[in-house]
Amino acid sequence: MAIVLSDADFGGDFDEEAHDRDEFHIDQLVNEFVDEPPVRHDVYPESDTDENGDGTEPVHTHIRRGDGHLYDKQTFFSGVAFKEAVTDYVLRTGNNLKQYRYDKDKIGFMCVGCNGDDGSRCEWKVYAAILPSDKMWRIGKFNDKHSCIPNGECEMFKVPHIARLFLDKIRDNPEYFMPMKMEEIIKERWKISVTRHQCQAARKKALIWIDKEYDEQFARLRDYAAEILESNKDSHVEVECVTTDDGKDMFNRFYVCFDNIRRTWKETCRPLIGIDGCFLKNKVKGQLLVALGRDANNGIYPIAWGWLKLKTQTIGFGL
Repeated sequence: MAIVLSDADFGGDFDEEAHDRDEFHIDQLVNEFVDEPPVRHDVYPESDTDENGDGTEPVHTHIRRGDGHLYDKQTFFSGVAFKEAVTDYVLRTGNNLKQYRYDKDKIGFMCVGCNGDDGSRCEWKVYAAILPSDKMWRIGKFNDKHSCIPNGECEMFKVPHIARLFLDKIRDNPEYFMPMKMEEIIKERWKISVTRHQCQAARKKALIWIDKEYDEQFARLRDYAAEILESNKDSHVEVECVTTDDGKDMFNRFYVCFDNIRRTWKETCRPLIGIDGCFLKNKVKGQLLVALGRDANNGIYPIAWGWLKLKTQTIGFGL
């Protein structure tokens, strides 16, 4: 679960860009979804490229990001997606790019690398816009010829970009990805020079984003419980809160048991129930407990689970 904030480098406020980023990921998943044919284990593909197993080539879409390639007329779901694609291009090539157009419906980047000893600028440029008659952002101008040589500098590679690159890694292992390690990885992997101060600011920004994720996710906990009950008939969900002195509901405990899992356990598993759990050691301290069964292969089968916030914890989240 990743959250994106913005600052002056991106020319927009946080709420708008975060909303665009969420819509971009959702639309991308929907667009790339392919309903697979039934699996027949007695039929082998005709070749290594016949991935679908039915004689048809795998379906591909031109809407992609993350590979670091740009081309003319390429489309994107939002301006945020276009910016991320340009960032991936920088990471792949190491060229010194800079954003020169910040309009809501027009975004442009240019190369500011020097061409040899004469000091002339490189002519590389990319420009994308969204038209009133088109729902997609589209690259309308793209000059893909560089006359400069990458030297490890990039003006657009600022603190928010570094924070986005290391957001998931800092979330998983915050003690390992310290500023010095981040600077080392950037120079070794992408050949881009950054300062220790930039990495310190990026790590701090990433931690702020992670902390904000907890607030936003816990604020939607009751919506999550309602969605479970709506899409899983006869399931059991409980969200327990405590009321503070100022009248706000603060999270205390959460429990869920899906009806399908419960019925499957009763019909196919052994009539034994065990309990397992672990302590959560991040910002949200508490204990995760799971009721477990054993299936016919003596494998662990989760029946229900819940989370209990420690009584000594002073951090709460408004619901």
